[in-house]
Amino acid sequence: MRRVQSPNFDPPAFFQALNTIDASLAEALTAICYLTDNQLVEAFRASHSIGKRSWMLEAAILYEAKCRSVYGDRSLEAIGRRFEISLRQAEKYTLVWRIFFISGGPEGEAPEKKTVNVDAFSLEEASWYIVAASESPEPQRWLTYAQDRKAEDPRYSISRFRTEIQQAIGAAAVEIDGAETKDIRLDKRVGWDCPWVKPYCTRSGRPMPAEQCACEAEN
Repeated sequence: MRRVQSPNFDPPAFFQALNTIDASLAEALTAICYLTDNQLVEAFRASHSIGKRSWMLEAAILYEAKCRSVYGDRSLEAIGRRFEISLRQAEKYTLVWRIFFISGGPEGEAPEKKTVNVDAFSLEEASWYIVAASESPEPQRWLTYAQDRKAEDPRYSISRFRTEIQQAIGAAAVEIDGAETKDIRLDKRVGWDCPWVKPYCTRSGRPMPAEQCACEAEN
């Protein structure tokens, strides 16, 4: 009942487009909102066999199903049952689509129809996007970093990507905790722009994020 209606939308033509998905992926993504609930399930199953970047179509379908869901907080569980996938996959794929492909409008409402620039997303495995969205504080910037590193070094792996995120978030504190603090200048701060560098304050003897320390308040 909540799906978008269009007299010009032809479901058979949509499924024919899946056969040439590399050339029609952007068009297929924008047409998902016109499918019925049963057709969403059919398209999700068909997407498994289309090769690289099929996860984009799967994520778009799952997000569309979530927007239509009437189950509220239990919507992802209902989606998992209907599409025969795990709750974790439903959570991760809908999160990725919302963060990287949807802009504007509150979650839970059908997004405005828009064209997705598929070429801007060069990584072909969903795991890159899942890691960036679920494990980093700034998904967009970390994903850009991963795309640059992968282009520079084809052997750059998802496990290395995850490790670098974890190191940037917390491992740097271990090094700071054991360093000499007497020469650290506290009168100036650097507004770091790199997503993988996080400044810490060690004045109290224990490292804490610089933005949370009370040095300026005391002055």
